[in-house]
Amino acid sequence: MTLTRRLLLLALISVLPAIVIWTYTEVSLRRDREAEVNDLAIRQAQLVGAELERIFDGVYGLLLAIDETRSIRSFDTAVCSPYLKAIQEKVPYVLSFVAMDISGHIRCRPTGTIDTQHYYADRAYFHNAISVRGFVVGDYTPVFEEGGLRPHPVLPLALPIWDERGELVGVLAAALDLKWLAQKVKERTVPENGSVTIADRRGVVIVQDPQPERLLGKLLPQDYLNQARARSVGTAQIVGPDGVRRVVGYSPFAVAPQDVYINVGLSTKAAFASINQAARRGFMLIAAALILALSLSALLSRAFITQPFDRLIGAVRDWRQGNYQARIDIPGKAGEFGILARAFNDLLDDVAERQQALQASEERARLALEGGRMGTWWYDPARNAGGWSSQAAAMLGLPPAPTKMIAQEWRALIHPDDVERVFSKWLTTVKNKGEYEDEYRIRHPNGGIRWINSKGRVFLDAQKKPVSFVGIFQDITEQKQAEEQQRFFLDELNHRVKNTLTTVQSIASQTLRTTETPEQFREAFEGRLLALSKTHNLLTRKSWREAELRDIAEQELAPYRKPGDERVVLTGPDVKLPARYAINLGLVLHELVTNAAKYGALSTNSGHLEVAWTVVERPDRPQQLRIHWTETGGPPVAPPKRQGFGSRLIRRSIEGELGGYMVLNFAEAGVSYDISVPLSPGA
Repeated sequence: MTLTRRLLLLALISVLPAIVIWTYTEVSLRRDREAEVNDLAIRQAQLVGAELERIFDGVYGLLLAIDETRSIRSFDTAVCSPYLKAIQEKVPYVLSFVAMDISGHIRCRPTGTIDTQHYYADRAYFHNAISVRGFVVGDYTPVFEEGGLRPHPVLPLALPIWDERGELVGVLAAALDLKWLAQKVKERTVPENGSVTIADRRGVVIVQDPQPERLLGKLLPQDYLNQARARSVGTAQIVGPDGVRRVVGYSPFAVAPQDVYINVGLSTKAAFASINQAARRGFMLIAAALILALSLSALLSRAFITQPFDRLIGAVRDWRQGNYQARIDIPGKAGEFGILARAFNDLLDDVAERQQALQASEERARLALEGGRMGTWWYDPARNAGGWSSQAAAMLGLPPAPTKMIAQEWRALIHPDDVERVFSKWLTTVKNKGEYEDEYRIRHPNGGIRWINSKGRVFLDAQKKPVSFVGIFQDITEQKQAEEQQRFFLDELNHRVKNTLTTVQSIASQTLRTTETPEQFREAFEGRLLALSKTHNLLTRKSWREAELRDIAEQELAPYRKPGDERVVLTGPDVKLPARYAINLGLVLHELVTNAAKYGALSTNSGHLEVAWTVVERPDRPQQLRIHWTETGGPPVAPPKRQGFGSRLIRRSIEGELGGYMVLNFAEAGVSYDISVPLSPGA
């Protein structure tokens, strides 16, 4: 790819953040606006519900007042009919009031007539009012015949009539004008370009806007029915009867006002109009900026890239033809091309420097050959940067390709506890212009810690100034681990000798308390010492073969058990342990027994020890060996103030060597251990 094309690509990339920011902003704004619109739709539906409740409450209060009238309770037609007519004229949104007796005959209505020939007890609101003995909202009714009205959609509202003795004698009904209700709801609650749908408990539409003729008096579509049967308010995007897509907020039958479904829609086009306009404006601005950037980049590349590059190519052609006196004539203000020109002009002067670099390279190769299976490294004090060979990179867990690294990156590889000392010694060596040798830890990319032995030498120029610092790496991790293992085994040997002497002392003390004659003491004491010896022999014999967990436990506890004595109980299945498990669990049980004999249940005649183990199998993980060590009846238990070697040995064996975990509980009754280690497939 040419430099001109790269410059154009760079211009394109420079506009890319603006595109990303615009896209992110657009998505965020739309999400926020969508949440706002959904919330607004739900609030509008709730507002319609509140308006309906207000209207229903007003009719309910009016019916209560009428119901208290004596002429209504006694069905005095001569008095109650004019009374209902007077009230109806004051509340025009109620087209008629009707008082019916318990049989469904018309006794009072504004027309002044009674009807004892027809029965209106089959009306749903009539049955509901009698059943609930309270105020009810009826169903959509195209013709309210009982009120003497012509065909006109109404919603009946009814209340039981009680006589002076408190007996239910009939039903008082009011016919709410649905055209008035639709106009009132639209004026008070429906926004511009919005929609509203209200249905009765049967799902029949009683209010619809826009295009009421499409749904009024008909059963709700299936999508609306599903919303009506929901348990809580919600939102959805649908296309209304007029073909407009809207976000609708709905209130189902289960939400107040009861037995009424409410659906209020907001036009998505109107809701997102401002965002869409801003998005188009932002897109046009970004497109204009991109075109301008590409145009300027094309013009500038001609002056600042193509022409200087042609001069460079001409000079290189002269050098290839043998004219080593040729030079590149580029002004100093040419930027990077000027720097490149000076670099080419100084090429011949760099021959001596290359010779010195070749000598340093030969010295690095010699050191690497002397060290054997080692990696070389180098450091430039002037540039504060360096690198290493592929062997050294592999040792450090880095890619095998030749690697260059600055001091800050090298600092990140060194263990935090060693970094200050390593850099201090490094800089001191460069300053003193001498030999270098150090040992420190690095953090391997696989998560492990490696020990490194590093040796090097500072090389000087003619003015005795350091120009390079080269050396070798050697991985001494295994050597450090061997030294650590040796120290551990020495500590362990010293600790086991002390524990053995303590155990012998405890055995002697307990045996002396439980025997009466010197002969009995000698026999019991020798038996317990023999059992202790067998435990050590078992660990020695089984060190590199399998061993039974029960054998190890019985051998360790044999000095504290005797026939008929239930103070020590062992329970668990047969478990054959590999050599590594046998050694570590043998050490753990030895430490637990020693602690119990020193301080726990085995240090008294009344103590009790229970050791139980199980093997847990699961399909998704290796087998787990669970060991439960429980002591009771011993001396009072308290957590130790410091952790001794024995406690460290137990935790290291379980968590470090076997990859398990241990829970220690200093309960009032006695100490307990819960141990879990994963078993190998053959265990």
